[in-house]
Amino acid sequence: MQIRRFYVNPCDIIGNTVKISGGEFHHLKDVLRLKVGFDIIVCANDGFDRYCKITEIAKDFAAARVEKKVEREKKNLRLRLYCALLKNNKLDFVVQKAVELGVDEIVPFVSKNTSETKFNLERAQKIALEAAKQCGSASLTKIFEPCAFDDILTQFSEFDSVVMPYENERENALSLELFDSSNGGLKSVALIIGSEGGFTQDEVEKAKNQGIKTVSLGKRILRADTASIVAAALVLFLTGELRP
Repeated sequence: MQIRRFYVNPCDIIGNTVKISGGEFHHLKDVLRLKVGFDIIVCANDGFDRYCKITEIAKDFAAARVEKKVEREKKNLRLRLYCALLKNNKLDFVVQKAVELGVDEIVPFVSKNTSETKFNLERAQKIALEAAKQCGSASLTKIFEPCAFDDILTQFSEFDSVVMPYENERENALSLELFDSSNGGLKSVALIIGSEGGFTQDEVEKAKNQGIKTVSLGKRILRADTASIVAAALVLFLTGELRP
């Protein structure tokens, strides 16, 4: 039987005892129908898998005993993906695949050419949780509420490199920008992907004035959802995070 994976907050772990509540408890008890004595894996967003045995199933929580703690993910790069809201629920696809790749944070935003205005944070978090379980991640990707493009331009002081793929960029390739940056010990990257309509010239100029580098993803113009996944994969590959 496959050992199921559950996610908790660090405060839910006291010594060798783990408390599982909320949606994860519902999944454990009512969906999977796990019982006392079953083995599970518990993650607390710290890069460790905790192999546990269920010791109690109460009305609104389950308790488990940690029997082994194994380090799974020692990440050297923090990657935040800023992605414009996309039509026809395409952002669901972006969230799912970004989580599978190992993106740490996803921030939806609205820009001038964004035609979609609705975003369901709870739905996105559920997709991220399911994707993390499917790919065996020891950490959960954090999803933020949407914000305006102008607002995200003030959020980059904590990142070593901020890159924005732009279809009219002809000189600065993403690979060259990250290679140059990684020579200085790159630890954090922010990646900005526009909507189906792309960025306006005014938005590009605002970004450049904030020190953001526009980069090319190649000769072909990619769809916004494709560009998000391709660019995230390239960043993680070029910085060594996708190596075994």
